Amino acid sequence: MAVERIYPNYRPDEWQEPQLEPKKKKVTKTKVVGISRIEKVVYISLITMIALISIYMLSLKMDAYNNKSQIAELDSKIEQQQTTNSDLKTESMKQSSYERIYEKAEDYGLKLNNDNVKVVRSDAQN
Repeated sequence: MAVERIYPNYRPDEWQEPQLEPKKKKVTKTKVVGISRIEKVVYISLITMIALISIYMLSLKMDAYNNKSQIAELDSKIEQQQTTNSDLKTESMKQSSYERIYEKAEDYGLKLNNDNVKVVRSDAQN
């Protein structure tokens, strides 16, 4: 037969299952690459620099927050002082009114004599 010529060991009556060799699993060893001392120094210095910069930035933010709170506190004190000043100014204007001075003079028994009255301007000019 033609098949026998191509495959000389071909015999259909002596068919056998091919014997499989047990497969061996290949175990690949993973080699851990060590970090050199220079790389360790570089990594540690980078981490330290990042930590120090972040701490510095946080301290700057904290200082800015403290300054803003102090500014707000001073603004509120300034507002209070301005209201106090305006109240005192209105009280001063009320106390120095012509009618009040005339009433106080009458209480002390003084009389209005137009010859003795001098007019004083508020800007201190005669």
